Amino acid sequence: MAESKGNVVYACFVILGLGTLLPWNFFITAQSYWDYKFREVPADNETISSTERTSLQTLYVPMQVCFSQIPNFVFLFINSLYSDRIPQRIRLLTSLTLMIIFFAITTALTQVNTDTWQTGFFIITIIIIFLINSSGAIFQGGLFGVAGLFPERFMTAVMSGQAIGGVFASAARIISLSVGAADAISAFIYFMIAVVVMILTICCYIFMSKTEFFRHYANRQAHEKNNAELVEKLHTETQEEGSILAGYFEIFKEIWPLGLSVTGVFFFTLAAYPVLCVKILSTAENNSWANVYFQPVATFLLFNTGDWIGRVLGGLILWPRRGSKLLYVLVASRVIFIPLFLLCNHSESSSIPSVFAHDAWYIFFMLLFSLSNGYCSSLAMTYGPKMVSENKAEKASSMMASMLGLGLLLGGVSSFAFGLIS
Repeated sequence: MAESKGNVVYACFVILGLGTLLPWNFFITAQSYWDYKFREVPADNETISSTERTSLQTLYVPMQVCFSQIPNFVFLFINSLYSDRIPQRIRLLTSLTLMIIFFAITTALTQVNTDTWQTGFFIITIIIIFLINSSGAIFQGGLFGVAGLFPERFMTAVMSGQAIGGVFASAARIISLSVGAADAISAFIYFMIAVVVMILTICCYIFMSKTEFFRHYANRQAHEKNNAELVEKLHTETQEEGSILAGYFEIFKEIWPLGLSVTGVFFFTLAAYPVLCVKILSTAENNSWANVYFQPVATFLLFNTGDWIGRVLGGLILWPRRGSKLLYVLVASRVIFIPLFLLCNHSESSSIPSVFAHDAWYIFFMLLFSLSNGYCSSLAMTYGPKMVSENKAEKASSMMASMLGLGLLLGGVSSFAFGLIS
């Protein structure tokens, strides 16, 4: 019976993980929609023949990266510091509710003609990106904190759910391409699905939090935490404000190798994906594959599928074992994918030679790249909370999430430099 309840809670953690990244994956997948919204609008009886991108189209991607990754890291870090100040339930439900509201606004705007006020729409979009990622960081940090209280496989459930979100979004993009749906209609469908998934996520969390299995682990952690606080009060009568940071660094000293590992995993990933990958061209003679499906399938769908498989395998195999330096070697070795992708087939104007021109090379590199991303990140996130005592597990998990956010931020920033090189 307990095992059955554990499986139900495990499924809820998968859906909660899905809810953390699926909305943002749809936001990125709808890139053609944003290009449409910020296109050059022709005057009456006028045809535009220029293929050059507008200033808003060019500005959108770097602004999206900036106003998504910076608040994501900042709020993950704040959450790791003060996670014990605000009840977990309030943090998760409030942040999810805010995400639903912001996505509902984004969904409604797909049906609004913004051609006459593109600059205003651009500003509103960037503000929404900032707010969605701020709320999402609070939710993600809180979710990792909760998962850290449970056995190792439950952290894998969250990681797997996140990867499934990427697979789902990539598959939706390919389907929309195959049916020839208009950009605005595709975006409306994407965002509506995201809203529905987030509503489902709230329902799953509320249901899960009422189960005996969930309460067993949550209450056990609370009991350990209260005991630790009682012991501490025997030694000190007052608690200085600086003790927050002191406690933070005490935990950091125990988990920093794994924290830096997850930072490294996502730094190398974001440095190459998608900025280098989307510039790689197919050498296939089939025009439909080369011009329409190559990037959606060989880049986005393959990466997200490999990432998901890697995360699942990481939770099942758990090798290298916790504390083994081999894991750090595997993480560091992922830097090799940056030059490998640079040497794949780019446009003729690129100054870098196309050593690995055939599509098969790129697909092979992408498969290894995605599998290693999922596998290494899953191991690091799973081992991190287990390096500390149970009363510190939630905070350690939140800290690991903030290190993950740091990797995304640093990788996103470095991607601009690698993008210029290619």
